[in-house]
Amino acid sequence: MTARKGFPAVGVLFLVLALVMFLKGDDWVVWLILGIVFGGLGIFSRGKKTDGAIDGN
Repeated sequence: MTARKGFPAVGVLFLVLALVMFLKGDDWVVWLILGIVFGGLGIFSRGKKTDGAIDGN
C-alpha cells in the first residue's frame, strides 16, 4: 500500500502552464507531459477514499 502525501503542486503547476500556453497558441505539449510525469493528474483522484480491500470474486 502506498502512502499518499501532500499535494502534487509541481504537476498541477505544469498542467496550468500547459493550459495557458494552449490558450495563447504556443507549444503546450511538453508542459502537459511534464504535468503528467510529476503527478498533476493525481489531483482528480485525491477525493476518492478506498480501503485497499479487494473482493476476490
